[in-house]
Amino acid sequence: MKALITGINGFIGKHLTAELENAGVKVTGIDVQKGDYGYVADLINQKVVNTIMAKEKPDYIFHLASPILRSDQLIDDTLTKNLQVDLYGTVNLLQSARKLKKRPKVLISGTAAVYKKNQDKPFKETDPLEPKTAYGLSKLTQELIAMELAKSYQIPLVVSRSILLIGPQQAEGFVVNDLVKQTVKIEYKQVKPQLVIGNLNTKRDFTDIRDGVKAYYLLMKKGKPGEYYNVCSGQVTEIKTIVQWLEKNSRVKFEIKQSPKWRKNDLAIIQADNQKLLKLGWQPQYSLTDSLLTILNYWRSELKAF
Repeated sequence: MKALITGINGFIGKHLTAELENAGVKVTGIDVQKGDYGYVADLINQKVVNTIMAKEKPDYIFHLASPILRSDQLIDDTLTKNLQVDLYGTVNLLQSARKLKKRPKVLISGTAAVYKKNQDKPFKETDPLEPKTAYGLSKLTQELIAMELAKSYQIPLVVSRSILLIGPQQAEGFVVNDLVKQTVKIEYKQVKPQLVIGNLNTKRDFTDIRDGVKAYYLLMKKGKPGEYYNVCSGQVTEIKTIVQWLEKNSRVKFEIKQSPKWRKNDLAIIQADNQKLLKLGWQPQYSLTDSLLTILNYWRSELKAF
């Protein structure tokens, strides 16, 4: 079997590549950034995408590429930038896929940001959709167009709605990664002994990236075409708990300083129901403690040389 991953050199792409190769799947990919794998190309370039697809003829396509530009607004400049890949790149990718004699199965990597705000219960795949940010609106647009094109082109396609995957090699701007990196910088005396945080009381559903990519591969093999699946742990953790763990496991003492820039309109709780995924046979293998320790050791290794 052969898989093509868009955004292969990104956070999820790197971990998914390792997971697939361990399973004996041949992997290639597309990314705008040069890395260890795949072609350096932009999905906006239809001709280039056609050439790559015709050459590789993948059995699976994992469409991970997305700018993931976040903002508090529904309509702003980030919407246009997100749509370049989420909409136009997705259209190009599926148009290229339909030209293959054997239609590949496609997974669109989506997000829980498409759901209508709800703090009373976990999001279910059947819940109303009403994104409140440009990122969520762009990803919902991607879902809608991908599903319609898949039907027209007879391409088997599933959509994952992931919630806060965490692990080493993640970009800045994600709460767990940022808190752990700050802690290690404090240990190495690269910054003042202050851990700058936002709202300590928010609760989030975190999933280890290793469990996340296993879920993606499982969805590719067993997910029903035309369906949506939440990828999440099904458990919520207060940010305060993570800070307390860092205090306990840090090699040095530090004080907690609340940032004045944290978003006041953040939901108190973001959680999702993973029963649909569990029914396919997925079970998370890594606890939050496992994830935190892995990220902590990663940053201790990465920042040691500085």
